[in-house]
Amino acid sequence: MSIETIKPIRLGGVLYAADTPERNALRDFANLLQKRGWHISGLVQEVKRDLNGNKLGLDAVNIQTGEHMPLARPSKEDLEAGSCGFDLGLLAESANVLHQAMRDNTDLLIIEKFGEREQDGRGFAEEIVSAAVSGIPTLVAVPVSALETWNDFTGRLGVLLPHDTNTLWDWWPKWNLYKDLALGVDDVAIKHIEIGEKSIFVEGPKGCGVTANPCASSEMDFSTTGLSLKDLAFEAQNRDAPLKHALGIAAILAHYNRFDLEGPSHSGLDHFKGRDENILVVGNFPAHAAYSNNSMAIDAKHALQYLIEHRFDGVILPSHTFGTGLLPILLDNKGDADTVLVGPETPMSPRLFDYGINVLSGRIITDTKYALDIVRNAGSPKELKPASRYITLEKEA
Repeated sequence: MSIETIKPIRLGGVLYAADTPERNALRDFANLLQKRGWHISGLVQEVKRDLNGNKLGLDAVNIQTGEHMPLARPSKEDLEAGSCGFDLGLLAESANVLHQAMRDNTDLLIIEKFGEREQDGRGFAEEIVSAAVSGIPTLVAVPVSALETWNDFTGRLGVLLPHDTNTLWDWWPKWNLYKDLALGVDDVAIKHIEIGEKSIFVEGPKGCGVTANPCASSEMDFSTTGLSLKDLAFEAQNRDAPLKHALGIAAILAHYNRFDLEGPSHSGLDHFKGRDENILVVGNFPAHAAYSNNSMAIDAKHALQYLIEHRFDGVILPSHTFGTGLLPILLDNKGDADTVLVGPETPMSPRLFDYGINVLSGRIITDTKYALDIVRNAGSPKELKPASRYITLEKEA
């Protein structure tokens, strides 16, 4: 294998103990991603009980299909002999679920858990190593009592994570927000695409999206014939083709910034008013000093350096960072700072709350014809203000 083909290891040991509050955090995280459309595979364990609540044994549950495989059904003789009654045939069959997931390039592999067999090099130990070496994002539930064994087993590769949902979201790559948003877009026909000198306009059945044109040209070098709004939204991940990427951004906005979306009309910039905290204001927002007694403004180009070198209680980010691809990098380096995304290119989707954004403040286009005229006459996204209304969504505490 050449150096160029080696993938980075994305292995997380999710630590838990008997008194862990969020004991089902790993399953809940996997289930939420699966509901959003991500390809989540793997096995979790579930205690099988009879109608009276007595323990009968242990099942392996295929996350993708929900199929139960009875791994252990100890008989009276097994219990008397101190045996767990594992069905080695079914253990091998359940391992095939993990093998298939690796062949399918799953988005996330879950293995619950690093038990006694894995600690001895049996069970799913081989599959854990194979997934890590293949670069497949893998989360393994690890009992705190087996931490030293886990560290020896993995060579301290990967990371250790507390067994709680917020930490799992922090581990999930911020760049995934583009695919996450695209997965939620309806697979419907595109009503209209307009490439203006400064802006790109996409209209779907329920809304319009406008983003900056990175090419400063009204020429389109590829065909969108036959593409649905969802197909176009997936192009937001295509950083190597700026025009396709921008069209994907506009398609995402056309889905989430719907004509009928309701919410408070005040600006998200009000989120920090009156708070005596250190606030970093990224971009050219007016009267930034009013947000906080300790606020400071910096252009987007130097924002990353400031986030790395300083700690802030809050961050205000301009929406164009979503379109340029800078947003995930800034979110990765902001720490636990309260974060507001503001501007006409803000996708009004609660999915972004899981990626570290607390407030979304954007615009809904209300006059499609007027907005289209502005785009055709070389207007920028900021200039669509007269054809739009403001809206703000806040993450629930």
